[in-house]
Amino acid sequence: MELTKERFTLSKQERLCSRKALEALFGGGSKSILAYPVRAVFQKTEETGIRIMVSVSKRFFKRAVKRNRIKRQLREAYRLNKHILQPAEGGLNIAFLWNSNELLPSAKVMEKMQTLLSKINETVADTPSAD
Repeated sequence: MELTKERFTLSKQERLCSRKALEALFGGGSKSILAYPVRAVFQKTEETGIRIMVSVSKRFFKRAVKRNRIKRQLREAYRLNKHILQPAEGGLNIAFLWNSNELLPSAKVMEKMQTLLSKINETVADTPSAD
């Protein structure tokens, strides 16, 4: 009997770093979903796999300590709930953007992330592939 243990990791391949991919994501042709205070901008891609980025604006938090805290919370919430996403074919690029000047407890951030990922999953499943 073989036991499989699901690994909740966030590897380098899952991070969205490419300038070209970011320009495509924010340049147009992407969709946006809001679960206040987190907004997700996402786009289907030809590449396989799901890649994410997390951003917190200096406009909301001047101090890097607070921005980094929120980014850690968002990455952790995604890492633990990424199993909710099941893209059909191709890949998905997602940017999580913080839209508030309030800090939230991690449990609340986790709840918002679950809501966002469920909505993204529904939207991607309903959208025909762009060929």
